[in-house]
Amino acid sequence: RRSFAADHPPRWVLLLSPGQLLLIERGKWPQGRLLRFVFEDLFGRREDATLQATAALLHRDCLLPAEGMSLHDSLDDNSHKHAFAVTGDLKYALRECIELIGNEAIWYRREVRKERVFQLDDQLAQELGLEALRYMYRLLFLFYIEARPELGYAPLQSEAYRKGYSLEHLRDLELVRLNAPEAQDGFYIHNSIQQLFRLIRDGFGHNPDQELTVGQHSTFEMRRLDSALFRDGATPLLDSVRLRDRVLQKVVHLMSLTRPAKGRNKRRGRISYAQLGINQLGAVYEALLSYRGFFAEEDLYEVKRAGEDPDELANAWFVPLSELHKYTEEERVFIPGSAPKKLKKHDQGTFIYRLAGRDREKSASYYTPESLTQCVVKYALKELIPDDMPAERILDLTVCEPAMGSAAFLNEAVNQLAEKYLHRRQRELNQRIPQADYADELQKAKHYIADRNVYGVDLNPVAQELAEVSLWLNCIHKDGHVPWFGYQLVCGNSLVGARRQVYASDLLTKAKRAKERWHELAPERVPSAKPGTVYHFLLPDRGMADYRNKAAKQYEPENFARISKWRKGFCQPFTPEEITELEDLSTRIDALWALHTEQLEKDRRETEDTLPIWGMPTPQVTHRTPNDWKDRIHDQGVFSKGTRTVSPYRRLKLVMDYWCALWFWPIGDAATLPTRDEFLTEISLVIKGSVFQPDLGPNQTADLFGEEYAEHADDIAKRIANEIGMLDLEKLFEQFPRLKFVDELATRRHFHHWEVAFADVFYAKRRDGEIG
Repeated sequence: RRSFAADHPPRWVLLLSPGQLLLIERGKWPQGRLLRFVFEDLFGRREDATLQATAALLHRDCLLPAEGMSLHDSLDDNSHKHAFAVTGDLKYALRECIELIGNEAIWYRREVRKERVFQLDDQLAQELGLEALRYMYRLLFLFYIEARPELGYAPLQSEAYRKGYSLEHLRDLELVRLNAPEAQDGFYIHNSIQQLFRLIRDGFGHNPDQELTVGQHSTFEMRRLDSALFRDGATPLLDSVRLRDRVLQKVVHLMSLTRPAKGRNKRRGRISYAQLGINQLGAVYEALLSYRGFFAEEDLYEVKRAGEDPDELANAWFVPLSELHKYTEEERVFIPGSAPKKLKKHDQGTFIYRLAGRDREKSASYYTPESLTQCVVKYALKELIPDDMPAERILDLTVCEPAMGSAAFLNEAVNQLAEKYLHRRQRELNQRIPQADYADELQKAKHYIADRNVYGVDLNPVAQELAEVSLWLNCIHKDGHVPWFGYQLVCGNSLVGARRQVYASDLLTKAKRAKERWHELAPERVPSAKPGTVYHFLLPDRGMADYRNKAAKQYEPENFARISKWRKGFCQPFTPEEITELEDLSTRIDALWALHTEQLEKDRRETEDTLPIWGMPTPQVTHRTPNDWKDRIHDQGVFSKGTRTVSPYRRLKLVMDYWCALWFWPIGDAATLPTRDEFLTEISLVIKGSVFQPDLGPNQTADLFGEEYAEHADDIAKRIANEIGMLDLEKLFEQFPRLKFVDELATRRHFHHWEVAFADVFYAKRRDGEIG
């Protein structure tokens, strides 16, 4: 440490003892990374290649060459290039595998189960694409975890596991020829993979209360992973079918070997998942975020722009036979290597998983390279973590990625925060983590930070699952515990939502000049609605449903005129009576907000696990609850899924959604736009309404929220029922269909209201004297 702290520190340090030699690099020393050469192992092998590699790694000319990069830098650079190339190969493989699995599932339902699946719709295609993607996430997890024995999860030391259950043993079967129909149509690979999924979901031979020794009851142990990815019901369509060996062998083959190189050398290399990091895997599955599944309603042919090479990861265009004559030879896509040339055709009913048209541009799904995430996070954290900040304060920092994708920035933030914490904490305690233990302690620190400190939002619902898997893989360690992100990762549009901002009431009356009206001015940001103010999301705005596309106007002239007339009447100044009502609603909103913040803070605290982290006091009580229980608390509490009354959050969100919906109201539904009186009446019902539940039993909170939530938070559940009343949204939707329409539009558009979604985080900041 003194050497590296000198004014002119060396890059390399060699430590020599009778039994071993250590090579330490200054840049890697804070992470506990070094090269250890154990003489007994090196000379005991009696291998020329091993001795030559040792000499090369330690030679002065390789460490400090007179010109160019050191050998170690070249090896690092080549490793990154290899990982980048393999990442590209896996993107193509994953897309093709999803198509294979989707088409096999349809074949099984039609040919084996004799179901009528000829009416193939978009809903089925979307569900099938998502489930096939989840299936591939599971396989990627297994490839990753089996390539990393240091994580201590997969029991690779057991011969029974390696040869009987592991995914690795299936990779050894990838090149076996399946000649007989019985072999091609068998289900050995399918049954093996399903058994492996069950082992992960249920565990095997491991009792957390009584540590078993290998061989006592079973030949290996496997901890249960409480993950939504492997949970029952995550892939209902695929669980109802069986996938033939001819298909799954190709899937394993595609995920095991690189793509054939161009030119004469057609050899395919074996993919080493040990060399792929979380960022590389993130690039693989984020590449498919904007892809979608659909069925060919008739025979379709692929076409492309003239002069471009066909690329299955690029935008794809499909035309029926009746349109094919409009495209030249250069614009048609042919099957590679076919002789004579054969058009690439997708038969009617085929499941296709591609990037169609402008989907990537519309979804903005682009992966950020690792070099850029490292740089951005490094300098962002540099502003937040001064040199004199105690290590413990690092654990209080919260990080949010507003367009998270597969959580590339979040993972990088977790990595850097964990390293900064351990580095600073070791310095504060004047202790050093043993090099053999550093990797495990780093994983625990990453797990702690990921489980508590990271937040993310993304417009794409699949990104939420991607981020969960990515963060989980990044911080998994040998105790097998899976972090839970129920209140942290959200599907939403970061740019569209309501805020905690108000207008002064005197701006709502008729002004002498139009520029002095509220909709021409910016609202004021406040911690709550002061007397004489009204929340902005209770007020109309000139920009609502303000469509100006001339082409659209030609098709919908009546609706355009209807919207224009509606907007003029909707934005009229308010009467004193209306202003009084709006001020009262704003006061009620503050009460809802406070109760929601308290509920969210309590639920988050109760669903947090106590996690050990180096340098901090060991928790006296290990509190760890199953993730499926946390899911039920999440659903029955704040989010009111399947309950008979709604939470303060659900009321607030519906009101804010209503305001946002008026900006996005479909032109074709112009006739259903609310008058100003209707709007005020309906939002008043949501904010203040109460519906009497005549058939409630003695345990009202259990009847209203669910038994588990009532047991977990009976006090706050009773307060919700007593202070804001009981409101059944389903009954409200029946009586006011427009509110149901608003709710459906909000679900489709993913409106996101930051200070409601993360109310307890914003509230904690306000307690420290900040606003948001």
